[in-house]
Amino acid sequence: MSPPDAPPPLEFPFDTLGGQAAKLRSPEGPFDPAKPWEQTWGVYTLTGRGARTGQLTLRRRVGRRGNVALDLSYLKACTGGSQKVSATLHTRDGALATPLRWSFEACLLDASGKPIAHTTIARTAVAKGTAIVLSGPPAERTLDVPGTFTVNWALFDAVQRLPRERTTTHSFTLIDHFDEVKLGHTLAWRGTVEPAIGTRTLRLHGYDQVGQGVVPWVYWVDGSGRLVCAVAGLEAYLLEASKQA
Repeated sequence: MSPPDAPPPLEFPFDTLGGQAAKLRSPEGPFDPAKPWEQTWGVYTLTGRGARTGQLTLRRRVGRRGNVALDLSYLKACTGGSQKVSATLHTRDGALATPLRWSFEACLLDASGKPIAHTTIARTAVAKGTAIVLSGPPAERTLDVPGTFTVNWALFDAVQRLPRERTTTHSFTLIDHFDEVKLGHTLAWRGTVEPAIGTRTLRLHGYDQVGQGVVPWVYWVDGSGRLVCAVAGLEAYLLEASKQA
């Protein structure tokens, strides 16, 4: 009796997921990324055997006049404790989810989950023309931002609403971690793939983000637009829960 054919090897970046590739899934049921939703991704390191190191949750709210807000909660393990980030971004409902204003707070937690003294950073930001005004200690400062911009976490919303086919390449300035200006970024169509995950075959649509100051990102969405997987260097975000709010 002939042995069963081996599944075809996974292509990049799925081949970097190792054993975590088995966690890739596309939830059942309808989904409209332009409406309110809430999603949670597990954060995984791709070094060694790979491990779950944290969690990211985004909640998309849509107001009566079409105004959009993204609430973010991020928790990631670090030596002796964890890093916690919370934020709210008020965005334009456009291709790159460009925020008009946002606020964020970051701190370190000890092994028991309590905030460590003197590690909290809290700031607010407002876009004004080609500048972003940041308020918060130690002092107010202004960032010069040429052209179109967006915040890195807002792209988790933006890619879900892009056409799932070859489309316009978007050029922009990246605001990384809410207050770091990184120039020369593009978000471009990568293609459609059908990776075999165990006994399942997924159909996913990909977009590449490259630019100064960050490792390349690859975003993969399913046929309804849900962001199933994002890979950045040796870190991956895998969808664990998605619901229409």
